[in-house]
Amino acid sequence: MKIKIAVVGLGIGKAHIYYYQQIPDVEIIGVVDTNPDVLKDAAEKYNVRPFSSVEELLKSDIPDGVSICTPPSSHLKLTQIFAKKHVHILCEKPMAPRVSDCEKMIEVCEKNEVFLMIGFKKRFSPTYLFLKNKFENEFGLPKWVFAKFALGRVERQWFWDENDGGGPIVENTVHMIDLLHFLLGEVRTVYAEGGNLFMPEFAPQIDSAIFTMRFKNGAMAGIGAGYASEWIFAKEEVTFTSEKAVCEVKGPFDKPQNLQYIYRNNPSQVFEEKFDDADGFSGEIKHFVDCIKNNSIPVVGGNDGLYALKVCRAIKSSARRKKPVSI
Repeated sequence: MKIKIAVVGLGIGKAHIYYYQQIPDVEIIGVVDTNPDVLKDAAEKYNVRPFSSVEELLKSDIPDGVSICTPPSSHLKLTQIFAKKHVHILCEKPMAPRVSDCEKMIEVCEKNEVFLMIGFKKRFSPTYLFLKNKFENEFGLPKWVFAKFALGRVERQWFWDENDGGGPIVENTVHMIDLLHFLLGEVRTVYAEGGNLFMPEFAPQIDSAIFTMRFKNGAMAGIGAGYASEWIFAKEEVTFTSEKAVCEVKGPFDKPQNLQYIYRNNPSQVFEEKFDDADGFSGEIKHFVDCIKNNSIPVVGGNDGLYALKVCRAIKSSARRKKPVSI
C-alpha cells in the first residue's frame, strides 16, 4: 500500500513534490496553493491533483502525511487542521514566528498522536552526517567553529515581516543554528552585531549580522549570516576545529558538497571528500516517509524547531540590545 502525501504551499513545496516522486511507494494525492497560476503550473508539471484550499483537499481524501510549505505565520493553523485529522506533519522551517505558536503546534500533535517533523534538511546532508560520525567517533567534538552563511536577495514581504518569516536571521539562518545544535549541543549565550545594512525598504528588520555563540560544552562559534551576498556568488563555508582535526566544508549556498580535513598530528596530509545531494533534501523527505511507514519518531521534531527559533530570536535581541543574551 502506498503512503498518501499532500503538499501545501508551492514555493519550496515544489522541491518536496519532486523528491516525493522519487520514492516508488509514495502517492501524492493533492497539492494546495492559493495562487491559481502557481497551482495550475505545478499540477501540469508534476501531474498531481490541484486544490485551492486545504478544506477542499481534505474533503477529497485524507493523506497519511503532509508537507506544510507555506509562510511561517500559517504553520500553527495548518498544523492544527491536519493534526486533528490524524495526519503526520513535515513542517518547513522556521517552525513559526512565535515561541507560543511552536508550543501549540507541539501540543496539538501530541494530543492527536501524530508526529511533527521540522524541515531542517542539513541534518540529512551526507557532508554533515559524515562529520558528525567523525566528531563522535574519531576527531572529538569541535571546540571552534567559523561559518559564512550569507544568502542572496529575497524580496517576498512575508520573509521580512517580523510576525511571519522574521527576516533572514530567522527564516534562513535557522538552518545553521539547527546544524550547530545537532553537531555541538545546546547554546549558553549569544552575542551579535547586526542591523539593516542593505535593504532599507524593509527597515527596521535586521538584514545581516555577525554573531558568536558559546555552547554549554564550552565550544564557541562565529557566524556571518543574512543578506550579505547575491545568489550567483553565495557560498556555504564552515570550518570545524577539534583537538585532533581541522575540517573545512565548502560549496555553493545550501550545497556544502566539498570537504577537506587534516589530522593535527600530521597536517601535511590533506584528505578530501565530495558528496552528492549535499543539501540533504532527498534524505529529509525519505526520512519523513520512512517514519510514516514504520510508525517511528523523526530524528528532528517540534522541540528542535522551538529551540532553534529561541536561539534566532536571542541573536536578534542581542543585536538590538548590543549585549550578550543567554538562552
